[in-house]
Amino acid sequence: MTDQAAVHAWCDFLRARIAEEQRAAEGAASAPDGTGVPVWTLTEAGEPELGVRAGDDVLLTVRTGRGPWADLVVAEHLVRFQPRRAYADLTAWVNLVDLLDHWVNFDLAVANELLTVVLLFADRYRDHPDYPGPGQR
Repeated sequence: MTDQAAVHAWCDFLRARIAEEQRAAEGAASAPDGTGVPVWTLTEAGEPELGVRAGDDVLLTVRTGRGPWADLVVAEHLVRFQPRRAYADLTAWVNLVDLLDHWVNFDLAVANELLTVVLLFADRYRDHPDYPGPGQR
C-alpha cells in the first residue's frame, strides 16, 4: 500500500511530464501559416511525394531505407499519431492523474487501484532523473 505523500509525488511528477509532451505536441501542431492546429492526412498514394499533408501543404515526405520508395505504413503511423490526437490522449491522461490525486485524499484503497493503472502509463518515464519509484535507471 502506498501512502498519500507518495501518490502526490507521482501526480506531481506525471503532471510535469505530461505538460512537457503537451508543449511538444502544440509546437508540432502549428500550422505553417500560424492559423491553428492542422489535421494531418496522407497524400494520395502514387503522388511523387507520399507523406503527411495539412491542407495543401505537404509537411513531411516519408522515405525509408528501401530506396526512393515511400513507405505507406510509416506515413499512416505518423498521421495516426498526429499532434491533435496526441494532445487529446495527453489531456485524458491528465484527467486520470487528477482522479488519482483526488481519491488519495478520500480512499487510499481506491487510490492504490488507480495508481496501478497510472504506473503502467508512467513506465515510459522510468529513465527520467526525477522518476519517483523503483525501476529508475
